[in-house]
Amino acid sequence: MSSRLQKPLKYLAIAYAVRNRIADGTYRAGQQLPASAALAKEHGVALMTVRQALGILQQEGVIEARHGAGTFVADSTNRSRAPRTPRVLLTEDDRTLCDAVAAMLRASDFDVDVARNGGEALMLLEATDEYDAIVLDLKLPDTDGIEIVDYIKANRPAVRVIVASGYLDGDEVLHAAERWPLMMLRKPYLPSELVERLNALVRSNSKPAHSPDSAGSRA
Repeated sequence: MSSRLQKPLKYLAIAYAVRNRIADGTYRAGQQLPASAALAKEHGVALMTVRQALGILQQEGVIEARHGAGTFVADSTNRSRAPRTPRVLLTEDDRTLCDAVAAMLRASDFDVDVARNGGEALMLLEATDEYDAIVLDLKLPDTDGIEIVDYIKANRPAVRVIVASGYLDGDEVLHAAERWPLMMLRKPYLPSELVERLNALVRSNSKPAHSPDSAGSRA
């Protein structure tokens, strides 16, 4: 896959680095983390990339934001809680594919909500802040999927995005990937391939994920 599509996944590497510093005692329970701007400068990334990484860690209960005070390492009691079941928004207008993928995700212990078009996806995103990831078809009957990416960037920065499309090489997709962290999955794909990517995004605490192109996969 093009390095242009791998580069935005730096936010996963930053989350991994912060987890390691907590694990080795560099950042201790109750300690305030460096400011987002300082982390952005350290890692050579945009401020929004750091915010995405911190959003992931906050959802995992590793860190906690204190209004007006900053971001702190969560105490060991909070970090020892059993992780909740990841919640995924599947946006896909192909009913056959959608039903098969949703069934596979639920069998793999994901909570799944389904949107058949962009309007439904936006309503669900506005109704809850509990989504860990969205699987997004770019060619929806009522909405350009890039508009949903822009909404997530502005309003739900902790939600990880997997773009599932047969049009990954278009300039619009490449430009969106430069503006915001996206993981790519080329259609047609196997439901098991999507499960692997979601596990890498929302359940992997050991190493940052990569996003191999699945152009050779079969439905």
